[in-house]
Amino acid sequence: CVFPPPRHSETEVEKMLCKYACSVLLLSTFLLAASSLTFELDPHRQQCFYDEVKSGARVIGSYEVSQGGLLDVDVVVKGPDASELFKKDKSGTGRFTFNAEASGEYSFCFSNKMSSVSKKTVSFAIEVGDEDLSTGTKGELARQEHIDPIEKGILKLSEAIRGLQAEQEYLKMRERAHRDTSESTNARVLWWSILEASVLVAMSMWQIYYLRRFFEVKTTI
Repeated sequence: CVFPPPRHSETEVEKMLCKYACSVLLLSTFLLAASSLTFELDPHRQQCFYDEVKSGARVIGSYEVSQGGLLDVDVVVKGPDASELFKKDKSGTGRFTFNAEASGEYSFCFSNKMSSVSKKTVSFAIEVGDEDLSTGTKGELARQEHIDPIEKGILKLSEAIRGLQAEQEYLKMRERAHRDTSESTNARVLWWSILEASVLVAMSMWQIYYLRRFFEVKTTI
């Protein structure tokens, strides 16, 4: 006798579907909230940005100076207790990553106080994720013993997506800086060519005028 293969009951199927739905929801919850902006920084000025970060959240940031002076600014990242988490002086590009040790308002400051006349154009990107599940701090949603291999794989995938997002934002800023540099160089070459052509035309006209005066026969009445 051949027996048909056992079928899952409707209850088991519903549980599996619910489980996969929860896993997808978990993945969407753990994806980063990314934001980027480009701003101008005047001489002798400092610009700060603030963001509310929960304890245990992972913060990934990057910046690039695309125009102005020597393409450098002073960068300082501080926590809610005013402790310095990242600091770099006269930097043109950089990246930082840290896990928030306390909940509160974190500051990201860019200073152009070292410059007297040059205005700087700065691109800044920041990504703030949820609590790190590998340390078990996301206890309200799931604990380590509640996560099965499928959910662990989804969490690893979300971490990989976080890294790709951060790398993509960084590459976007580098591409924007290189494009601005290329456009500025092309504009300078264009104006130099126009100036050179104008000088050549002026010199040619002056030479023609001088030669005509030189060979001109003066008659007296």
